[in-house]
Amino acid sequence: MSAMDWSATPLGPLRGWCTELRMAVSICLESRFPMQVLWGPDLIIIQNDGIAPYMGEKYPECIGRPYHEVFAEVMPVVGPLLGQVMSGGGATWSQDLPVLLDRHGYLQESHFTFSFSPIRRIPTAEVLGVFLAAHETTGHVVGLRRLSCLREIAGVTVHAQTSGEVFTDAVGALSHTSADVPYCVILLRDPRTPRLVLRPVATAGLAAVPDVFSRPGTLDPDGLLPEFGDSLVSGRMLISRRLLDRLELQPITDVPSADRALVVPLTAGGDDPPIGLLVAGISDRLPLDGDYRTFLTLAATQISSAASMAHNTAEARYQSLHDTLTGLPNRAALFDHLGQVIVEAQEHARRLGFLFVDLDGFKAVNDSLGHQAGDDLLCAVANRIRRAVRPGDFVARLAGDEFAVLCQNITSTDEIEAVAKRILVAVSTFSSHETPARTVTASIGIALSGPTTSTPDELVRAADVAMYTAKRQGRDRHQLFDGATL
Repeated sequence: MSAMDWSATPLGPLRGWCTELRMAVSICLESRFPMQVLWGPDLIIIQNDGIAPYMGEKYPECIGRPYHEVFAEVMPVVGPLLGQVMSGGGATWSQDLPVLLDRHGYLQESHFTFSFSPIRRIPTAEVLGVFLAAHETTGHVVGLRRLSCLREIAGVTVHAQTSGEVFTDAVGALSHTSADVPYCVILLRDPRTPRLVLRPVATAGLAAVPDVFSRPGTLDPDGLLPEFGDSLVSGRMLISRRLLDRLELQPITDVPSADRALVVPLTAGGDDPPIGLLVAGISDRLPLDGDYRTFLTLAATQISSAASMAHNTAEARYQSLHDTLTGLPNRAALFDHLGQVIVEAQEHARRLGFLFVDLDGFKAVNDSLGHQAGDDLLCAVANRIRRAVRPGDFVARLAGDEFAVLCQNITSTDEIEAVAKRILVAVSTFSSHETPARTVTASIGIALSGPTTSTPDELVRAADVAMYTAKRQGRDRHQLFDGATL
């Protein structure tokens, strides 16, 4: 203060300052809290060292200059507040007020809690200037916003049934914090190809995403996007520059994005390679600091973990509802599906057909040729039944050599019997490759839904009864349940 040539400023030499100005400056300089004194009609800036870190490159040249010249970019927001104080309207209070402040060569999102208070002439109470006490809350506000985003990702993905749902829901959560992530793309590695191939599975903030990621050579060291390949192979976060221009991508958010994006690996955990990448645009109004990188790393970790959990859950559910030998739905899956379609059929006055298929003489194959031959036979029969039924019919393995076929929208007994006949032909033309060859046949019981077969148990029991009737009549045939023997 004392070393500055104040005579070169609108305030003039120190010796000419009035008592009120001297008193305000004394309070400002002796305080450790960030403060400014804005004096006179032009609001000439005087400040203490506590507020200097908030100024960035504006300090120290801002001292002695009019506030509206130094902070022209924030005047649309704070101008009315200053006007209120200078016009005698009293002090203001602003908490976490958002402003775009140019202090490092770009408009940076900033938040401040501050008060503008009048400095009055004694004894007339005329307003001579403004006293500013401020505290920057940018880190707090942005941190809470990012924490809220991470919580939302966790909340929307925890109940996802598939990894695809995880990616879509997570990108939706990220789109709600466009101030931090103007756009993003989740890319998954295609495990079916030996070369590096990435396929977009979810996106936000972009008009469209090209298929360039899956083109040969794109991710090679000399390709269009070498940093993507490097991140995928190394498992490290990398920066992609001019991504929007290189891929001719069009953002659809109002938040200006920088010419950079962070490429963050989606790591499944352990020593497994990344399953893909989270590519997140970087806001042009925030510094790319450690907090920014940590936020996107945590987001990628959450997405990877949720996707892995959803995949494992879906795999476990699939295994619990499918026969491990033939790959067909098992008895539990059949009854679950049967309960649903019976209700739907009743609501729409439609009929269901149920076929109980039991192989003839399967035990002899197992006993004479061994269990491996028996397993091979069951797999072959399962495939033949699948090919013999109508598109949309539900084929399941009940147990052992018992199979089931559920046919919806049956309009006549001829229609369901035609399905049974095709299955009989498909199975009976099959012979084992062993010597001597063993021909396989089947006995099929058929039941249609109706008043006495309106539940899964009733329908399956009726078909089972009809199947045993077919066996007693000589096997290698089908039998329609007539209701008399139930």
